[in-house]
Amino acid sequence: MSEQDNIRIAEKFFEAINAHDLGRYPDLLADDYKAEAPGAPGLQTGDQSQAYNQVFLDAFPDLHFELRHKIAQGDFVVINWVGSGTHKGGLRTPTGEMIPPTGKHAMVPGSTTYQFKNGKAIHSWAHWDMVTLLAQLGMMPGM
Repeated sequence: MSEQDNIRIAEKFFEAINAHDLGRYPDLLADDYKAEAPGAPGLQTGDQSQAYNQVFLDAFPDLHFELRHKIAQGDFVVINWVGSGTHKGGLRTPTGEMIPPTGKHAMVPGSTTYQFKNGKAIHSWAHWDMVTLLAQLGMMPGM
C-alpha cells in the first residue's frame, strides 16, 4: 500500500469515532492487531481497543476529533489530533473508579501512530495527556 493509502485508512479510524460507529473498526484491523493507549492495562486486542474508545464515547456523547497533521513514512502514519466533547456520562478511570458527569467541555490534544501491513492496522500507539483531561473536568485540585 502507498503512504497515501495508509493515511486514508488511518483517517477512517477517526471517521468511525466521529460517527460514533465503532462497528467499523474490525474492517480496518489485522487479526493480530495490538494497541497501546493511556490508562489501558497493557497491549489491547482489537476488541479491547474498541471497548477502550467506547468508554470515551459513552462519557462524551458529542466527542469529536479534529485531525491537525498527518505524516506518513513507509508503513507508519502519525496523526496529530484534538479531541473535544462535553462530559455527560460516567467516565471510568484506569483504577476502576467512576467520575460522574460534570457537564464540562474538555479539549485535549494528542497523537496516534499506526503501523500498517497489507492495508490493515497491525499496531497503534495513542499518546494524550490524561491529566489535562482531568484538570478540565475539575478533578485535579489547584489546576
